[in-house]
Amino acid sequence: MNFSRRFDVAAAIFVFLVFLLTVYLTKDFLNTILLSVVLVFLLRPLYAVFFRLTHRRQISSFFSILIVFILILGFLVGITTVLLVEMVNLERSGVVSGSQITALIQEMELWAKSSIPAWIYNSIIEIVLRYVEEISDIPIAIAKWLLPVLEKGLAAFASNLPVLFAQLVVAVFFTYYILMDGRDFVGKAMDLVPEEKKEIVRVFLHELNMIYDTLFSVYFTTSMLSGVMAAICFSLLGVPYPFLMGGIVAVFTLLPMLGPPFVFVPMALYYMLQGDLIRFLILLVFGVVVLMVVPENIIRPHLAMKTSRIHPTLTLLAYTAPVFVVGVMGVIIGPALYGFLLAVYRTVVIVGKDGPQDAERHVQDQSQSFGKE
Repeated sequence: MNFSRRFDVAAAIFVFLVFLLTVYLTKDFLNTILLSVVLVFLLRPLYAVFFRLTHRRQISSFFSILIVFILILGFLVGITTVLLVEMVNLERSGVVSGSQITALIQEMELWAKSSIPAWIYNSIIEIVLRYVEEISDIPIAIAKWLLPVLEKGLAAFASNLPVLFAQLVVAVFFTYYILMDGRDFVGKAMDLVPEEKKEIVRVFLHELNMIYDTLFSVYFTTSMLSGVMAAICFSLLGVPYPFLMGGIVAVFTLLPMLGPPFVFVPMALYYMLQGDLIRFLILLVFGVVVLMVVPENIIRPHLAMKTSRIHPTLTLLAYTAPVFVVGVMGVIIGPALYGFLLAVYRTVVIVGKDGPQDAERHVQDQSQSFGKE
């Protein structure tokens, strides 16, 4: 091996080691980068609207992120305001007054003494006190187990606040620059690809773009439609704060393994306990049919099949399976990885069927056919 060859090998090893070190140093921000990619696909339609109006990439990217920030801030302020208002109303109404509870217990005790024979009353009191003492051990045991967990979780959250804030800032800046210069990044990266492989890479990027657009944009759109339908139904039924509750439904719809039942089931049970069986039945039927069956089996599969023709089972697997391994971040990591592998598979099939020379023409025909649909 001559000196030039040895130098090339040593340089390649050195660059590879630097690459591994760089990945290690940025490993805590890999999820943030993936989150930025998701946000880019979600904000692209809004960015396109602003760009048609302003023809300025910086302004379009800034206002796209600003509108999302305002919506999220408004949602959080709305929840906080509702909680404060309801707490003030409860305090003013005296429902949570300790004196009223004590007076109610005393009235019940007087009624029981006057209506029940003394020996039966004493026996009941003895049994009740014994069971209360036994049952009271259960909350104590739960508290002893739960409090350390909560303390540990709160301590970890507090210690990670600087990192979380930094990740949020990085995500915002990444989203801003990818929205603005994403095409330039891809163009410069294509210059590094050998000429004979460029057609294959273009096919792969085209498939990856369509798959990510389906997995992220369609998923988000379906959740937002669920929130809108919930808000309309809640408004017609006279549910308090219908639009805020619709926003909460949209947020829970985005979270796998949770979904709309965590909103409409407690709401329906509340009206059942209030004796309003009509609202109870309407909320239950509406929640199951409109917020669960229709989005999951009609809206989302239809949109997915229309854009990139991804089978619903793959979408369900991409969003559900990773959650059990990496937690909530699986909602971002899962679709990104599954979508990447699906794009590789489709690229291999297209190139193997049409050949590298006809791959670009196939992509153009495919794009036109989707546009007609």
